[in-house]
Amino acid sequence: MKQRTSFTTFAVVFSFLVFSGFLVFSGCTGSSQKGTLTVDNLLSNPGEYVGQPVTVVGLATHVCAKSGMKLFLQGSTDAQSIRAESNSTLGKFNETCVDNKVVVKGTLVEERITEADLQKMEKEIVENTTVTHGEGGEGCETEQKAEGVAVGSSEMDRVNEFRKRLTERKTSEGKDYLSFYHIAADSYSIVKK
Repeated sequence: MKQRTSFTTFAVVFSFLVFSGFLVFSGCTGSSQKGTLTVDNLLSNPGEYVGQPVTVVGLATHVCAKSGMKLFLQGSTDAQSIRAESNSTLGKFNETCVDNKVVVKGTLVEERITEADLQKMEKEIVENTTVTHGEGGEGCETEQKAEGVAVGSSEMDRVNEFRKRLTERKTSEGKDYLSFYHIAADSYSIVKK
């Protein structure tokens, strides 16, 4: 009987170790999604993908006219939008992407904006040393939509909106920063119709 109890204990411990090992190894790779994400999928829980390779598909709505190094992908609505940024190796995004489904491969990057960043932005605006883009220095409409800022807002309006959202986030989540995400693109392709 004692031998049977030892065997049962061994079997339980062995099963536990095998199961634990499975959890550890699946946990190491579990958050790295295989396959292509939609913009909506990615933005539903972006923190899960920060610093990881991602493949994202969406409707290309805009390529930055000034540099050509930014491409905006839209999900199910224009409120679901993410920016892809090119690099010197990849070069400018092709304008023919606009109004087409595009797949972007790259790494998801989180940019955090703090109160100190907002104060620096305010100082640059007052001193007129801020780098502007878009019409009249208001910023690109597409970028404003992606940031959740009213289209046509001035740079100071943008800072004030961020400050309001920062206060709300600190109250509701205890986080003293805003998170903005973009894809550091390694490659992209237009989906054939």
